[in-house]
Amino acid sequence: MERVLTGREGRLDIILKELFPDLSREKIKDIIESGKVSVDGRIIVKPSFKVKTDSVVKVEEVDIHENTLQPYDLPINIVYEDESIIVVDKPAGLVVHPAPSVKEPTLVNVLIGKTTLAPVNSIRPGVVHRLDKDTSGLMVLAKTFQSYNNLVKQIQDRKVIKEYIAVVHGRPKSGSISVPIGRSPSDRTRMKVLPSGRIAITHYEVLEVIGDYSILKIRIETGRTHQIRVHLAYIGHPVVGDKIYGIESKERLIDRQALHSSKLSFLHPITQDRLEFSSPLPKDMENLIEELRRRS
Repeated sequence: MERVLTGREGRLDIILKELFPDLSREKIKDIIESGKVSVDGRIIVKPSFKVKTDSVVKVEEVDIHENTLQPYDLPINIVYEDESIIVVDKPAGLVVHPAPSVKEPTLVNVLIGKTTLAPVNSIRPGVVHRLDKDTSGLMVLAKTFQSYNNLVKQIQDRKVIKEYIAVVHGRPKSGSISVPIGRSPSDRTRMKVLPSGRIAITHYEVLEVIGDYSILKIRIETGRTHQIRVHLAYIGHPVVGDKIYGIESKERLIDRQALHSSKLSFLHPITQDRLEFSSPLPKDMENLIEELRRRS
């Protein structure tokens, strides 16, 4: 909603507090720093900016409601945190953020009880990229508007390095997959390779072959929904345990898709130093690999 204010004098953040009395000072600060406030047609990003009596203050497209997400107490592995970002090692089975179809608590619900996330969206604060519910591993979330915008730009410019470990069916040879992915016209919950889809690029390296299974190291250049799972299924080597794109089997080797975000690297949004984080395989994937080795 757009709001316009005239005839007030003083600090910009104090004036906006009068305009939006239900918002916290921190939220108002974030609104200003995100570039959504202009004074006399000029965008102002300093909360302490002095507004003159005859100035016109305009606030554009602001969600005037405070975040109504409820915190949820659940242990979570925080790999790194500072005033700008937080890096977590998400467990399998945890959805990243709320959605109409999601009834259980999410990663966002857990984190808002432990830290501050950038209020860029009422149900997805701080979220710059996602992992599927049953994919485990490393994620970075933003704590400020500045870090959010910077990380999103890095992802768009392909400066963020994301590597995964997967256990797949069959014995593929190392290679790359570059085919477009789009939402299935017949089932909106599924993605598929479509000529009309968005370009998606996946590189994979075979680390080990175990009988009729293989362990892959995967690097993605793009971050399409279900990208790795769709691409690997497309070449005939779906991820073991994938209930949507995988191979139906009476034998359950693992209770979820054997896919783990093992490495994450990006430029710190403030210092521009390159940060790199690694995550070991979770126990269920270790057990899967041990069982396959035993059988072979």
